Formats: sequence, structure tokens, C-alpha cells
Amino acid sequence: MKAALRELGLASAGILLPAAGTELEKFAVIACDQFSSRPEYWQEAERIREGAPSALDMIFPEAYLMAETDEELEAKKISAAMQRYLEEGLLEPCSASFVYVRRQTGAGVRKGLVAAFDLERYEFREGAKSLIRATEGTVAERLPARKLIRSLAPLEIPHALVLVNEPRNELFELLEGARGEMRPLYDFELMLGGGRIEGRELSSEQLCEKMAEILERDRLRGEGFLFAMGDGNHSFAAAKLWWDELKETLSPEQRENHPARFALAELVNLHDSALTIEPIHRLLCGVNPAAAAGELEIDPLAPPPLSVLQPRLDAYLKANPAASLDYIHGAEECLRLAAEAEDRLAIVYADFDRESIFKQAAGGGALPRKSFSLGEARDKRYYLESRLIIP
Repeated sequence: MKAALRELGLASAGILLPAAGTELEKFAVIACDQFSSRPEYWQEAERIREGAPSALDMIFPEAYLMAETDEELEAKKISAAMQRYLEEGLLEPCSASFVYVRRQTGAGVRKGLVAAFDLERYEFREGAKSLIRATEGTVAERLPARKLIRSLAPLEIPHALVLVNEPRNELFELLEGARGEMRPLYDFELMLGGGRIEGRELSSEQLCEKMAEILERDRLRGEGFLFAMGDGNHSFAAAKLWWDELKETLSPEQRENHPARFALAELVNLHDSALTIEPIHRLLCGVNPAAAAGELEIDPLAPPPLSVLQPRLDAYLKANPAASLDYIHGAEECLRLAAEAEDRLAIVYADFDRESIFKQAAGGGALPRKSFSLGEARDKRYYLESRLIIP
């Protein structure tokens, strides 16, 4: 049965959870690429955890990234923290093959499935015909630092969300119907307005068999394309690069089940009514707003398609090295940040067509980088589950 899921790119995850007695409200923190223009958010998260065990020790918030950041030093710090958590028993093996997740946000209850995805079935380069595909352009210069962290780390603690295209929502209706039969793993309020999260153990052979049947039908409808990256494409791409390098040192037998071959993520349905999909907005800093808008030939509140705008922005930044560009989740947040200083220009999109995600990837293409976001910043996945990526 699990062999059928393996053929579909999914594997039993070997999940680790915070040890019994851990204050989960202090442990779980939001994806490191959120609130990148608001270091005060991360300072408040640090205040809340008050020295308690926390995923904060095992990540590096992008709000703290600076030109002089020593990426190798930060990667070593993360690795050392992970090793300490393992040695001190702060992370414990979970008996679940998978975790069924219910996340309460302002948009409703979003359902998810935490699983390990086979990186041999994933490709992020344009023209991919793989089972698992990227949805946005990959920024090559962002990969080395992430690959370095992966190569040094004894475990992964991911924030990635992967999409499946299920208009009839068969998979998650199946899991929701069986929820009462699953053993509870956690149920708590997430810090700083993240809503509530509940996780249940999914190990039933019968359920896994039905899951495989549904996903196989989805794969056939997609002509071999089943999963699309939602959040965390760069993390997956870095994991893929590291695996491709590592596997060259392994025997065929070792490659088959080496833990680094897989990447942990949460699977969600593109058509989940509680999954809001928002455009990602642009914030230009260090510019004369009116002059920049004129040079870019845009109305900042009604910009051209991102496929047109992003190349213009890239060219503008090359010609104006004092300027910088940030990618902001939430139109109100982008406008608020722009209003804080006279040298900022907010470029805001009204909406995003979710159907374009699978349409673009099905043809082997990708949307421009940072095209869309799965929910507002506070709706993002929080770090919670982890797994070993060394034997």
C-alpha cells in the first residue's frame, strides 16, 4: 500500500515532534521569509518564547538578512542548535506515517497532509515534465545559502506548502471523514495571530490505500503532473541540489531510501475554500516614487502583468544600485510600509488567478518569481514537524 504512495512521490515521513511538556505556543513560529520588512515581529516572537524551546533556534528570519551576514556561520549555528535539540531529547519520533492538519485562519479551516515528497520526482527548472513541479521562477542566487544549511543540518524543519489540483476535494473529504478515528497529536493557538492548528496521526493502511487511489486518478488527469509548489520553492530547489550532489557518493541501494532524498512539506488542495491565494506586491525602497513610476511606465495601483513588470524592475535595479526591492505579502502591509518613508514606492496587485498555477506548470513553464502567496503573512505555515535527513 505505501508502495503505491511511493510511486506517487509520497513517503512515510519519520516525523519528529517537540517532546511532551514543550509549550507548543512558544515552539511554533512562522515561515522565516515572512515579515521580512518588520524585524519587530521577530523580536516579539523572541520575547514570547522567553528562552523556552523554539523553532526560532533552528531558522534564520530573513528580516535579519544583511549584506554582511556570514551565511556559513549562520548555517553552522542552525546545525548546532538542531543537534542540541536532538541530543537533549527535545524532539521525539512520532508514530504517524503522515499528519492530517487542520489550520484555523480568518478564511476558515484549511486542511493539509504533512508528508515526505520524493525529490527524484521533483524538478524546478523550466520545461520540467516531472511529477512535482515548480510554479514560479527560481532565483539562482538564493539557492547556495539554503543548500549550505541543508548540507550541514542533521534535520529539516520545513514551512513548505505543496498544492494538489482537486476541484472535487476527494482527498481531504476522505481524511476529514476519518478524523475521529485518528489519534490527536497537537491542538493549540499559534503565536502572534496565526490562528489555531490541530494535527492527527494518519497511519491507517486502509486510508493510505484510498489516498493512493484518489491521487492516482489526479495524476492521470494531469498526464503525469500531480503536485505543484505553493510556498517554499527555493527550499525545495536547494534540497534537490543537495540531494543531486549527495547521491553521487552513494550506492544504488543507499540512494533508494536515504532520508535526504525526501523533503517534508504540507500538501493542500488548490481549491480549498479556506486557502486564499493572494498576489505578492512589490516595495521599491531608496527611490523617488514619482520618478521611479515614470521610468517603469506604471500606475503603481494598476500595474501591468508581472511577466511584464518584473523584467522592468530587474533592469531598473541594475541601473539604480542604491534602490532595493522587497516582496510584500498583503496589500495593506505594502501600502503601510510605503507610507512610512518618502523614498518608497508600493506596487500593488488587485488579485491573482489561482487556475494559472497549474496551467503554467502543466506546460513546463513557471510564473515570474514571487507571483503569489498562499494566504496572508499570518496564514503561512508555522515550523512544527521535523525529520532527520541523515541516516
